[in-house]
Amino acid sequence: MAAAAYDVAALALKGGDTTLNFPDFVGSYQVPESPEPALIRRAAEEATELMKVFREREDGHRAVGGDWNDEFIDEEAIFDMPNLLVDMAGGMLVSPPRHTVVDDRPLGDSSDCDNLWSY
Repeated sequence: MAAAAYDVAALALKGGDTTLNFPDFVGSYQVPESPEPALIRRAAEEATELMKVFREREDGHRAVGGDWNDEFIDEEAIFDMPNLLVDMAGGMLVSPPRHTVVDDRPLGDSSDCDNLWSY
């Protein structure tokens, strides 16, 4: 809602070349002719009401028709990988390989190698 109010104020103050949050609604906004603060405030309030109505209408459409994000997509069938999720979960249970260090030098003796901390 605040983004729509910003759009109206930006159009009133900067003109049509400004970057907008909702460029698809440019024709729906009531942009004041003069950059008077009271007119911009009123136009911003109308823009927020417009966005409220649009959002309510959109929410009503989702309630009736359902949202496409609610649809189940079977990735195993799409990628032809049966047991994909089971295999991924099993991979998380595998222990990491042991790290063995073969170093004959005594501790603290790093004079002959370049490491991160030697300047």
